[in-house]
Amino acid sequence: MTTADGGEAERHDLFRRVGRLSATVNDLALDHLAGRTASGFSLLGAGVRNIDDGLTALEPQARRSVWSILPSTRFRPHDASHELNERSAQRGLDLRTVVSPHCLTVNPLMSSIDPAVRVGHVFTTFILVDGSAAVVFGPPGNHGEPTAWRATRSDVLGAVTDIWTRVWASSRPAVPPGDEPPFTRRQVLVASRLAAGTKDAAIARELGVSVRTVVSEVAAIVERLGARGRLDAVHALGAGLTTPATGPHAY
Repeated sequence: MTTADGGEAERHDLFRRVGRLSATVNDLALDHLAGRTASGFSLLGAGVRNIDDGLTALEPQARRSVWSILPSTRFRPHDASHELNERSAQRGLDLRTVVSPHCLTVNPLMSSIDPAVRVGHVFTTFILVDGSAAVVFGPPGNHGEPTAWRATRSDVLGAVTDIWTRVWASSRPAVPPGDEPPFTRRQVLVASRLAAGTKDAAIARELGVSVRTVVSEVAAIVERLGARGRLDAVHALGAGLTTPATGPHAY
């Protein structure tokens, strides 16, 4: 069956390519953990905080571009990647992100945090830096924590570049041309602090607005999420929605 977005054949082909990449990364990671290190492949971090630290250290090394794909990522009020992306944008780097349709439901703020984000056939997670280094994710560590690896070797880098090129070519904007993101910049800031448990008065002081403005923005957030109230909105921010905040877009 053929469809406008490439159809099942394209999805199956990407699945196979992702599977081969995962097998290569897992083999290299397991060898590394067993003490058999390979050139061009090193541990970036183990555990969410350690990985965040590794990405923070890597950000200044990027010179031209940071391209990433994410099949799913839940909203975290203190997600370090937001600040890193802002730094990279201020330095004039080419930032591109493609997520799966599912990602827009589990992270209702995704397309408002990054209005340029695109949606595509995403079945793995990686970051491609300057086309010369990749951050890939391997098997869990000894205690079940996630592991991230920095790869510059040709087999991993070639596979990542190939998958990125294919995913990007068939992706579409999460926010359709001419439309606005579901939440304004200020609503994103308010929602982040609301999800972190910050009180209205503290949010107002931090953002330099009145408490009345914060209350109004919270009401708008609750309505846009289709929530029954503040607590339900906080739950939706953390657990996700049934359909994207931008409305149901078939892909």
